[in-house]
This record gives sequence, C-alpha cells and structure tokens, in this order.
Amino acid sequence: MSGTIIALDWGTSSLRAFRLARDGVILAQRAAPKGILAVPPGRFEAVLRETAGDWLAADPTAPLLLSGMVGSRQGWIEVPYAEAPADAAALLAKAVRHSLSDGRQAVFLPGVSCQRGDVPDVMRGEETQIIGALALAGLADGTVCTPGTHSKWVTVAGGAIRAFATFMTGELFAVLRDHSLLGRGFPRAADGSFATAPADLAAEGFRRGVAHAFADPALLRSLFSTRTLGLFDRLPAVALPDYLSGLLIGAEIAAALPEGGNRDIPVIATAGLADRYRLALAQRGYTARLIAGEDAAAAGLAAFAALLTEGSPA
Repeated sequence: MSGTIIALDWGTSSLRAFRLARDGVILAQRAAPKGILAVPPGRFEAVLRETAGDWLAADPTAPLLLSGMVGSRQGWIEVPYAEAPADAAALLAKAVRHSLSDGRQAVFLPGVSCQRGDVPDVMRGEETQIIGALALAGLADGTVCTPGTHSKWVTVAGGAIRAFATFMTGELFAVLRDHSLLGRGFPRAADGSFATAPADLAAEGFRRGVAHAFADPALLRSLFSTRTLGLFDRLPAVALPDYLSGLLIGAEIAAALPEGGNRDIPVIATAGLADRYRLALAQRGYTARLIAGEDAAAAGLAAFAALLTEGSPA
C-alpha cells in the first residue's frame, strides 16, 4: 500500500495540491492561480502534471483525489451532486473515476445539493473542507460556516451534511463597491485602488456596520446608511468600505444563525476573512473556531483517501 496521498483542491480561481501522509499530515503543498477558468479545454491533465507530476511519478500507487469545481460542468469531469444528507462515505460513493493518459485512476469527488423549501442549493468544494473541519474540530453535530464570495452555513448531524444555505455576501460587496452609488463615496489612492483605512477606523466602521445589521434586519433599507453616514460626516469616508462589509456580514450572520445551536462556530477561511467573522460573531455572543481553508481541505481529502483504501465503492 502506498504511504502517501496526492490530492487537489481545484477551484474556480485557484488550485491547491497536497502530498499527504496517511494520517492527513501535509508533507508538501503547492498553490497556483490555475483555477478551472484559467485552464483551456483539453489541458486539465497537463496542468495536473505541471503541478504534481513529480509526486505522481515518485509514487505510482498513491491515491489521486480531486475535489472542487474541477468536477463541475465547467471543469474537467462533471460529477453529479450527492443529495444531502451526506457523510464522507456517501460522498465517496458518488465519486467518478477517470483514467489518465497513462492509465492511472483519478477519483473526482462530488459536490452536495439540498432543498430549501421549493428551491435547490448546491456546494462544490466546501463539502471536502467541512468533512476535514469536523475531524479537526472533533465535531459531529452543529453549524459550520465557510465564508467567501458565496458563504455557506452548514448544518451537520452525525458527521453528515444535513442542510445548508448560501449567502452571496462577498460577491454583493464587490458589486456594491465597484458598480453602485455607494462605492462612489469610497476614497481611492493615487493608483486608483480603494484607500485602506487605519486599523482603528477600519475596526470602528466594521463594528458599526455589524451592529446596524443586527438592529435593522431589512438589508435593502439599511444598505443606504452607507451613503448617508458619509454624506453627514457621521463616519470618515475611508471607513465606509469596512462599514459596508460589516453590514453585509452582520446581515448574513443574523439570517444564518440557528436558534439554540452551538455557540462555538467553526469558521473555515483565510485568516483575514475569518477574523472578520470572529469579530461579528462576538457581537452576537458567539465564538468562532478558526480553521485555515488549506488545513480543512487537506484533512477532508485524507479522510476520503482513507475510506477509498478501505474499499469504499467509489
């Protein structure tokens, strides 16, 4: 049996490759701005070998796992969604095998779908991080948050993803900043980029945005306060982007937090973004257990590899 696992967390804009030990310890990792949108048709295997070809050659029997948008309709191999509830074994059972040009088998993991009322919701890539985060946090039940362009709030029970909701928080912030009247009030640096507020002003703007969102649940109404606070000099213009960020993250948290759920929320994100959610959750009386995205992805991929070598019907 091979002693290593080769696994890729391949998203829309970036690619992370891991060489893992059987217990999930990261032996080596690489990252490249080679998400699926940057890969020309027919070039996915070439990019795989450019990124991890030496690892593949060094261990011909190592399991090769791929997770994320690489398994979407716009990716390399389309893998149908697994329906919630789904744990690691159920997800692996829906995986699709694909033979590389040299005959090596690659295992493409699925995303997850669920129904919220009469509409579907989906995730692809986050499920691997969630499986990993559960292992890292020693958690089988509760609520997990994966902030980002499209934030996910996920309910887990018995180690399975039971339900989730997507919030377009990051994307909405970018649209409002770059293409709305609100963003016109944000000062810019000499190079045209948005000016960055000093740490104290940024923190104050963010805190006030979160507080306003918690006090006024009508986001379409409260958004306009970003303009009026600047118009009446109630908040320095340089702090307005942080205020808007707090307003959107606060609205997301207010809508997503379950009644009577766990007060300690695992948050899977990069340090800067995770810290914003930590601060916002604290204003609501919650604590955030911060887990780096690469650690969660590596732990999740290792969990799938362990099941794979045990003979799971992938």
